[in-house]
Amino acid sequence: MVRIVASFRSRAFTLTEVLVVVGIFGFLIALLIPNATSILNRAQGVVCSERLKNLYIVFHDRVVTDGETWPQLPTNVKVGSIEEQQWWLTTGSNALGLTAKDWNCPTIARMIRNSSNAVAQAHLISYLPMLFDDSPATPMKWPWMPWFTEIANVHGRGAQMILGDGHVTTAPLIAPNGASVPSPSP
Repeated sequence: MVRIVASFRSRAFTLTEVLVVVGIFGFLIALLIPNATSILNRAQGVVCSERLKNLYIVFHDRVVTDGETWPQLPTNVKVGSIEEQQWWLTTGSNALGLTAKDWNCPTIARMIRNSSNAVAQAHLISYLPMLFDDSPATPMKWPWMPWFTEIANVHGRGAQMILGDGHVTTAPLIAPNGASVPSPSP
């Protein structure tokens, strides 16, 4: 009878192999860390654009498809106030099925959370609606008129806005003296 002796070699890694793999992972992580904020900002910029589009679709359905008027801000609510923002949240929730999440850009929310500025922390919504009159056709009269605009330039190209024709663009950057400011490169 012939005995077959199998020689099994150990499959363990050497210390050198482990150190090389750890070194490669460390190098790759070091390359990604400086870009992580940029990558996060770009991803959140896409989310912000999608939320603008969602607001547009909901309001478009109300105004164009259903033939209703643009929601009218009550006369006792001051434009630009925290009460106005609360009114839009409540109206959007009750009449249109929107949530607070639909009204907020994650980049702006992150900047507000990290801010010690009390004025910045007082914002409830990231997108300010245009105030149209109560004619059902008014929002569609001017396709270049923004329906919603972000409250700040947080994506580096100007505040995002969605126009009456449904496309997202950015507001031009304006200097305090009224001159146009060149957009920073992304």
